[in-house]
Amino acid sequence: MGLDGDKVVKRYLENLAGEFSCHYDEDSLYIVTPYSFPDNDMIALYLEEAPGGKVRVNDGGEAVMNPFCDGFDLLRTPWAREMAQRIARDLAVELDRGELSKSGPVEELGGLMLDVVMAARGVADLIYAQHAYAIASRRRKGRKVSDFREKLAAVLAEGGFEFAAGAALTGGSGQVYTAHYRVNGGAYLQALDPGRAGRAKAAVDRTFGMWADCNGELTVERKLTVLNDETLDWKAAHIERLSQVSTVVRWSEGERLAALLAGTAGD
Repeated sequence: MGLDGDKVVKRYLENLAGEFSCHYDEDSLYIVTPYSFPDNDMIALYLEEAPGGKVRVNDGGEAVMNPFCDGFDLLRTPWAREMAQRIARDLAVELDRGELSKSGPVEELGGLMLDVVMAARGVADLIYAQHAYAIASRRRKGRKVSDFREKLAAVLAEGGFEFAAGAALTGGSGQVYTAHYRVNGGAYLQALDPGRAGRAKAAVDRTFGMWADCNGELTVERKLTVLNDETLDWKAAHIERLSQVSTVVRWSEGERLAALLAGTAGD
């Protein structure tokens, strides 16, 4: 192999360094990292001087707040709170009143920051476990499970479309996003099912941000936003906003969705 391991690592670290941005707020340093939460918000760290020549790194409570903004109160959910504490404990990170933090010598600052980032991402990712936990719980109780993405996947399979879940795409900013599906090797599909009206705006804003950042690489026709209109009466303003950067189709428009997907074949 012609690759030099040391040079590869050096190049990686050089590129990574350029993705951090630093900001100062009174006596603390605020750093936005290139790592992201499940909703694609960037993970930020707050650094403060601590007694004994040490430095304290914390996440400002954002790892716990991230799933809370999507309706999941992690700290009030016993199993999730226990999992969050376990994630923090495995990295020797403290979880206190919703904030992740770790202190140590300045010489170990890189490791401190990485541990808090890993803990923050792990805790925020519990929102995925919450979904699986809720489905398993309903199944154990014999209740019918209705999941919009699963229903959408079934439609894609029945229609004979080639598709893959969890498709990565990179925006013009360099940010890497994860769309729910990639269909026919060319179109990306995002399924919006916020459950209630109060969550709709946040879901629309996140999806708009992802699609807008990918305008340079993907046409509107290759970015499909599917809205679950069985459980929510979507506002015209939300549909108009999403239509600026993607092709919007309602779940009830089954034939139109199939036609749009068929039109992406061969892209």
